[in-house]
Amino acid sequence: MQQVAQYDSLNRRREKQSAREQDDRALREGAISPEALSQRNGFFSGIDFSRASVRRPRRIAA
Repeated sequence: MQQVAQYDSLNRRREKQSAREQDDRALREGAISPEALSQRNGFFSGIDFSRASVRRPRRIAA
């Protein structure tokens, strides 16, 4: 029987804390700038908007 992975909130909390500590260490050591860290950790950081466009839907004549 195949096992189903379960979400472990405690493990996730530890992972996030470890990532924060690594970010703090990188900032202190000058390995990354605050701006670069902010961009890397931003909500939309993984999306390339350089070729995106916003368009209005066309109205259909009645």
